[in-house]
Amino acid sequence: MTFQVFLSEKAQQDLDAIPTKQAEQILVDCRRLADDPIPDGKRVKKLQGFKDALYRLRAGDYRVVFRRTGTRIDIVRVLSKGDFQRAY
Repeated sequence: MTFQVFLSEKAQQDLDAIPTKQAEQILVDCRRLADDPIPDGKRVKKLQGFKDALYRLRAGDYRVVFRRTGTRIDIVRVLSKGDFQRAY
């Protein structure tokens, strides 16, 4: 099953603020979600304590927060590790 990956406006703003080389690697990792978005406990984990099912993808020093609905994956935010820990 292949999923479609969409960036929210806020996630695009987050990516624009990240250095180009790192942003490209994050986008590669996000594209991989289209093939396998299932939490494995290492790179992808389900976030606890949220009404909507939110997941995080570890991409180097950054964390990608996403929501999975049917065959659609919405990238909600792309945050540095420190910002992610404060926000989530």
